[in-house]
Order: sequence, then C-alpha cells, then structure tokens
Amino acid sequence: MFNTLLYYRSTSRLIAIKRFVVHQSDGDVALKACAQVRDLQRGMIIHRLISSRIKTDCYISTSLIHLYRRIHTDVNFTNILRENGDHNHPANAANTEVRLFQDEVRSRAMNTNESTQNIIDNCLRNASDQMVARLPNFKNIKRNIQRQRQQNDLPKFPLDKNFNIIPPSLTTTFKNEKFLIFDSGPGNNRLLIFASINQLRILEGAEEILIDGTFKALFAVLADKQQQTYQRLINELKNLCPSWNPKLIMVDFEKAEINAFQSSFGTATNSVGMSACFFHLQKSILSKLQDLGLKNNYENDSKFAYNVHKISALAFLQPSDVAQAFDDLYLSLPPPPILEPEMDYFEDSYIGRRRPNGRATPRFPIDLWNMHYRTINDLMRTNNQAEAWHRRLNSVIQCEHPSLWIFIQSLQKEENYIRCQIVKLDAGDKSFRNKKYLDYSQRLKNLLLSPHPTLLTQLEGLARNL
Repeated sequence: MFNTLLYYRSTSRLIAIKRFVVHQSDGDVALKACAQVRDLQRGMIIHRLISSRIKTDCYISTSLIHLYRRIHTDVNFTNILRENGDHNHPANAANTEVRLFQDEVRSRAMNTNESTQNIIDNCLRNASDQMVARLPNFKNIKRNIQRQRQQNDLPKFPLDKNFNIIPPSLTTTFKNEKFLIFDSGPGNNRLLIFASINQLRILEGAEEILIDGTFKALFAVLADKQQQTYQRLINELKNLCPSWNPKLIMVDFEKAEINAFQSSFGTATNSVGMSACFFHLQKSILSKLQDLGLKNNYENDSKFAYNVHKISALAFLQPSDVAQAFDDLYLSLPPPPILEPEMDYFEDSYIGRRRPNGRATPRFPIDLWNMHYRTINDLMRTNNQAEAWHRRLNSVIQCEHPSLWIFIQSLQKEENYIRCQIVKLDAGDKSFRNKKYLDYSQRLKNLLLSPHPTLLTQLEGLARNL
C-alpha cells in the first residue's frame, strides 16, 4: 500500500488536494478517498480534472480516471516517491477573478430576481481593473444571463401577487404527487399552501405543533402577518385536515399569530395549551439590554449576567409564584440600580405593573411564557427546531432574495428531504437528541421537583443553568 495525492481545481478553492490511499488487488488499482481536503501550493493551476465521479462507496479504478498529475508519497505523506504527468504553470490572478465573476453571475441569474444590469453591477462591485480588462463584452455577458434564465424552462418570475398561474412543474413533488394544495388566486391577499399528502397526514395527527412563520410539515406563503391572514390560513388548513385538533401549540411572541390560533382552537369545548417559545423570551430580554446600552456589561461581567439570567429563570417557577418572585428579585438586586430599566420592561411586558388594586394586564400573560409544566412533563420549551429548519432552507436557497420560482423549487427539495426522513423513521430509525441538552433538561426538572426553600434561592439555582 502507498499513498497517492491527486490535484484538482475548484472554483471555490483554486488549488486543493485530495488524499487517497491506494490498494493493489489482482493487478487493478483502487483508490479509497479520505474525507480530507486541504489547500496546497497556491498559485498553481491544474488543467484537467477527474473525468468521472467517485462512486458512492468512494472506490474508483484507474480505468475511470483521467489525470494529468499524480504524486506518490510514503505513508506519512512526507517524501515524494515518484510523480508523473507534470503539466502545471503559475496562476494568473486576473483569470482567477474572471472565473469567480462568471460563477457569481451564473448563480445570480439562476437564483435571484435581479435585473440583468443589476447582476452585472453587483458582481463588479469589488472587481479589480485587471479583471475588468479581461472580461468579455458586457453585451455578451447580458446575453449569457438571459440564456441561463431561458434554460430554466420557467416563465418570467412574478414581480407582484397578481400573477395568474404557477408553472405545473412547481405544483408537484419530485414523486409527481400534488404539492400545491391551495392557491387563493391573484390579488394582494394571495395565499399559497404547499404540502404532500403524507405531510398533511402528519399535521392532521399531530397533538403538538411548532409555529415559526411556517410549518415544517407544511409550507405557507402569506401576504402579511396580520391576524386575519393567519386566520385564513388556519381555516384553509381545517378544510384540508378536518380532524386537525392540536392539544399544544408553541408560537413566537407575535400577538396576531397568538390571537388567531387561540380563537381557532381555544374554545369552550376545546382547550388548547398555548405556549410561547422560551428562546424568544430570552432573546427579548437580551434585545432590551442592547437597547439600554448594557450589552458589554452582560458579555464581560459574569455577576451582571447572572442577575440577568435570574429574570429568565422566572419562567420555570409555578405561575402563581412568578409575581412574588419578581418582587423578591427586584429588591435583592445590588446597587447601583443598573438593571432597573430592564426589570421595568419585563414587568410591563410579561407580569403587569403593580397597581393599587392589583396588577395591570401584561402584553403577554404569565401562563403563555411559563415553562414549569413543560419542563416537568418533558415537553419542548423552544421552537428552535423550526429555527434550525429556516437555517437549513437558507442553505438550500443560497441567496438572500430568491425569485418565487426559485423559492418553490427549494421547497420541493425540502419536501423530498422530509419525505426521506419520514421513510427512515417509519423503518425504525431513531431521532437523535443531544446529550448535553438532555442533561440540561434533567437538571432543570430536578430543581422543579425538589425546589429550594425560598423563591429567591430557587431563582438563583435555576439561573446557574441558563
């Protein structure tokens, strides 16, 4: 056995090297690719690439390789034993810039709504004079952009909500099942709902749902975030899923969303558990700190941060104890009263300012953001799963402002990925939960089942975990 280093060219990493371990068997040579790629010898350009893709098991035979450059080293990759196919020359920085410019133009043409001229303007923003001098004529570049978009085989993307139809290729899944399940039609209140039959089945049977501007089991494109828009969405979902009757709903701190779901499911005959996301509660506390100019205090003063965490810890007390614990915490804070504006904000928003005849009604009542019941019963406290889905979708789209067609194509890819996840779960695959998160949840649960003797010491214990 000996090692072989194969050079190749990459647009994102101009000179890279992939390491292979070579095995000799029956006169044939197989290369097993190791998952390690590193930059090497910058400034050298390789003219040919491997002509065929590596198979799924990462083995390829020499008969499938067309290389111009191969280096054999010892097992430690320190000494070169022999090399062949030398055909390198120093790189030209301007040519490299041209290739990167062309790649960016191609990507923007396929993935954004930008006009032809705007694509060129944006891609030229950081261009060097040497690179610009080597570019083709701008008319040719514009023609290439238009050609790229024509090859998409899709009509011109819409610029408003009044377009007539969605291309048929975007209304089905990769398995040719129905994907666009509702379209309200042209108009400023356009509502689009995408889901496969399997996703609808899962949504209809779910007892707990997470809402974060969209559903992972279902994709809804809304015209705005008004309560009546959310209500229209819920009504259509009830038509599509007649048995849909969730018991627990987790939402963000968005009043329109909360009111719509509360009015739809929180009836006299059907009491639904509405809960806000603990992550967004913490986020609002830290956002207010930043508005008050206290971000550096939080990041650099551990005692100050600990007192801030005590505010978040109020969410884990029993709802009936939260107001008293807040008063105890307020009185316990050390001088100077640097946290007083933050405490006032939290009281107004989440507890209710004290009045002679009781407390005022807060913007978000305690029962909405309290996590005591959820923690004891091992229920989810955040909708970070939905947040993670947004990050994944952004990585699939790969641009900030995609056209509607590109966005729907990304939803098709995501639906296919979700379908594969469902297949694996149906086949007995287990979902993974991070051990660190499980340990953290268990510590919180232990504190709630065996609390400290006073509310203040209980807050202190909880805050050490936040």
